[in-house]
Amino acid sequence: MEQQLREKIASQKASIVNLPTLTSIVHETGLTSPETKARARLIKELSDDEEQLELLLESKRVAAVVRLQDELHPPQNSEGCPICLETIKHVNFMTIIRFYCCGGWICRQCSDEREAKYKAEKFDEMFHGRCPLCRERIPDANDHKKTRTITAKHANKGRAWAQTYIGTCYLRGMNGFALDKKKGLQFLKQAADQRDPEALFAIAFVYKEETLERDESKCVYYLKEAADLGHTDAQQELALTYSTHEKEKRLHYTTLAASQGDAKACDMLGAHFMYAECGLTKSLVLAKHYCEKNLEDELSAYIFSLALYQLGLERFERIMEIPGHSPVPKASFWARKAQEGDSPPIRGNATELLSMLENAAKSRCTNCRKEAGCSSFKRCVRCLGAWYCGKECQVQHWKAGHKVDCIKRMI
Repeated sequence: MEQQLREKIASQKASIVNLPTLTSIVHETGLTSPETKARARLIKELSDDEEQLELLLESKRVAAVVRLQDELHPPQNSEGCPICLETIKHVNFMTIIRFYCCGGWICRQCSDEREAKYKAEKFDEMFHGRCPLCRERIPDANDHKKTRTITAKHANKGRAWAQTYIGTCYLRGMNGFALDKKKGLQFLKQAADQRDPEALFAIAFVYKEETLERDESKCVYYLKEAADLGHTDAQQELALTYSTHEKEKRLHYTTLAASQGDAKACDMLGAHFMYAECGLTKSLVLAKHYCEKNLEDELSAYIFSLALYQLGLERFERIMEIPGHSPVPKASFWARKAQEGDSPPIRGNATELLSMLENAAKSRCTNCRKEAGCSSFKRCVRCLGAWYCGKECQVQHWKAGHKVDCIKRMI
């Protein structure tokens, strides 16, 4: 696959190297001419293949990191889901749903499918409100007394997941448990002795947040224990404890967490690729790829917007208005999303990027490229990312390809 892509990319580059540049074609024939569209399509095809190659190489890098981790710390709690029979490599609360009645579990995918069917049909056709494993009726989530009784029985039998649940409830004084930090830590340590990743992760935060005592070395120790058992939150948190002088470890655990779909880890990898951190080469494609996984986060929204803008500049010779290939509407949309965040630096960067996008776009008609001068242009009210000297140009530009680029703005 990799070799085929490389050969295809080389062939594409050889076929277009002697063709006129996009800039010269636009200058001679205009933004919406057939010649411009044809040249833009060639650029898009080449860019798509180059992006596919980058993603393939990144998947190999991630696979190598996961393979190394498995060699150093072989998975200790892999089990098969009793519903779909798929092997769950790391059994923890991020990969399974636990049933307190019998202590059994099913994988997240099976649970999500069941939940989606219930929401669609308002009827649990698969399990009829009963545990799919023991067929007991599933306790009401708000019936804390019953849940406490059931989990206490499991904890008394030495089941780590129940000890972790009770310990966490005591630590936080929730779900009908009185606040008792010492008792909570006692239960958590019982579970940790059985190498329960949830308990190890919870204890790490006991020492991080001064629940009983603050001890950074103990926090890192328990984080690493949980991380090496495949706990994604622990992997992401552990990565943050490593300084810039330990960039290999930081990248290693960030990659592990991202490989399991951890949103914060994807944010971190996106930033690392955007700013060439942790020994990585700058890649706008991979920055966009990882940040797109968590666009609700303000940093990811900003980096995604910036990556779209810079990729557009690189690929289309700084010509951002070609209908059907303009990154301006989408980049502007996500820059506005980043402006809604709580971080002043990110809001400031997003505002600066948005101003740059708008100032460049509104200086001339997006369709005919007539300069604005003293006259005021009308903008597309749907995406706020295109300006026109009149209705005729707006209609022409929509038909020429703006309908592909346009993205509905946030109210």
